[in-house]
Amino acid sequence: MLKFLVDHNVPKSVSDFLRKQKCDVRLVKDVDAAMTDFRVMSLAKKEGRIVLSNDKDFISLSAKYTDVDMVLFSYFNQSSEIRIAGLKKILSKLKIGFGVVILQ
Repeated sequence: MLKFLVDHNVPKSVSDFLRKQKCDVRLVKDVDAAMTDFRVMSLAKKEGRIVLSNDKDFISLSAKYTDVDMVLFSYFNQSSEIRIAGLKKILSKLKIGFGVVILQ
């Protein structure tokens, strides 16, 4: 089962979609709404979770946290439907240790 740590900037409908796909989903805002990106990465590493975010700052953090997998959204259109469609295309292909995927 894939485990995700969903950043505060990802729409709730995306988290709901992942739960329907039987993924283990934890929301950053439920842990600590003021959590820094560094703490997000540390928690993801500790719990073996994939970071899911719209925040491009995570790209630079990926050099330091090479053992944390990430799916980053980089869409011009901010709709949830586009994000969910992107996840549908890759979800079955994700395996622990894949690195960073940028959906755009």
